[in-house]
Amino acid sequence: MNVTDVMQRSVRICDTNTTLEKAGLSMWDGDCGALPVVDESGRAVGIVTDRDIAMTAALNHKPLWEMKCGELVGSRPLYTCQADDDVKQAVKTMWAQRVRRLPVIDGEGELVGILSMDDIVASAERGSRGRLTPDLSYDDAMNALKAVVHHH
Repeated sequence: MNVTDVMQRSVRICDTNTTLEKAGLSMWDGDCGALPVVDESGRAVGIVTDRDIAMTAALNHKPLWEMKCGELVGSRPLYTCQADDDVKQAVKTMWAQRVRRLPVIDGEGELVGILSMDDIVASAERGSRGRLTPDLSYDDAMNALKAVVHHH
């Protein structure tokens, strides 16, 4: 099974100049916990989570409308996958990097979707006999999720 079979194609995004206030409101309106951040050409450059915004607000003592998403993601690595990647490999990346979401990019680095642990677990629940692929079980997905959750 490939990432394209599980990922979300319709994704709320923000750009590097979006304020943290606007990003937070977009997450609230879209009932989501993260927004991929893209540059002027549409290439994924980072991801901002609701936790990132809360921690930045608490630690910087600056109004959220004065801080930009680009400031938050500029120094952090971005872990991604591609639509034709195997889901098992994407889960391994999530587990190894302790992230809950992977932006899905094309060959030029442009955002085409997002893959979340929620998507993977839901797919495993729908799958035949609780398996995503012959090599990735529901238990594998749950173990990866536990590793990510325990990290935070």
